[in-house]
Amino acid sequence: MKKITTLLAAALITAAAHAQQNTTITATIKDLPAGQWVYWRSQGNDDRRDSVQTTAGGFTIKTNIAPGEADFYIIQIGKKYEANNMIFYYLDKGNITVKGDGPMFKDAVFSGPQYIKDNNEYMAMLKQAPGLKGQEDLYKQANKLYEARDSAGLAALQPELKRMQEESANLTKQWILQHPKSGISASLLSHLNDVPLDEQESIFNKLSAAAKENGPAKRIAHSIRVNKLTGIGSMAPDFTQNDTLGNPVSLKDFRGKYVLVDFWASWCHPCREENPNVVAAFKKYNSKNFTVLGISLDQPNGKEKWLNAIHQDNLTWTHVSDLKFWNNAVAKQYDIHGIPANFLVDPTGKIIAKNLRGEELEKKLAEVL
Repeated sequence: MKKITTLLAAALITAAAHAQQNTTITATIKDLPAGQWVYWRSQGNDDRRDSVQTTAGGFTIKTNIAPGEADFYIIQIGKKYEANNMIFYYLDKGNITVKGDGPMFKDAVFSGPQYIKDNNEYMAMLKQAPGLKGQEDLYKQANKLYEARDSAGLAALQPELKRMQEESANLTKQWILQHPKSGISASLLSHLNDVPLDEQESIFNKLSAAAKENGPAKRIAHSIRVNKLTGIGSMAPDFTQNDTLGNPVSLKDFRGKYVLVDFWASWCHPCREENPNVVAAFKKYNSKNFTVLGISLDQPNGKEKWLNAIHQDNLTWTHVSDLKFWNNAVAKQYDIHGIPANFLVDPTGKIIAKNLRGEELEKKLAEVL
């Protein structure tokens, strides 16, 4: 009897394990060698990560994606970044196949459930759009100029880059509105970072309830809620975080002053490029009841880099951080998805401007001070 009970328990455990694995990704890639590690993780839940080894010509990932947890996933062959060894794809439950002639994921084709078909339709629409002709070559050129630190070359490309970004965003918005029930619509909307959140909310409200049952939709809903709390005219939510010496600093400590709450990081090149403008504003208006509170999104092992950047860039104001990278508690509280980002708070604690850069920062400070 004991033996039968043990066998039954083992069978139930095995059955439960198989029942939990509702998603299979089967990749067939020409000339992919056996024994390489393939790493995958969810964008929305850092705990959802694992790895498998390749067999000759492919690999298989089996996992469970629970209802409401569909999200973007990063799948990478090998630990180091190489050309074509990484894909970023929206995944929900189901059986997905990936086929390609290599190398790695170059020109790989996905097939599977309806959300995969929708994604393929969307990508084909962008590829065929006359206004986006040459986009891939333009981005490659921009990346080369960025790596070469060719500021003049990048500046010359900016008008065309901006035009293509706007064209892509408009086409994406049209596609979403034409597919309000699609599982990928919220995920596409979540990446329209340059579209004002009020407009995103209007589009989001047109999606079906089923289209909102996923990670990107939950993040959009969160952003909408936080935006109402951190919009211009709202009282800035208070927070406390440790400074460079480990002493707690709160936003309310600056009540009575104009304070620029500035999100940045030592590893962020656009932030470092913007720092001279913030320094100039600080020097000009520091004696006129204005200061800056820097909040760093540096990584857990990045305190020395954070401190060095403060000294190198001559950032002589108060700095705080919990050194948790994108999981910085204040960044999450203020729904920060990209840096540099900032909020100008008046002496009463009210937010009076957001994301002021360069001449815009100087102009606003001249207006209020």
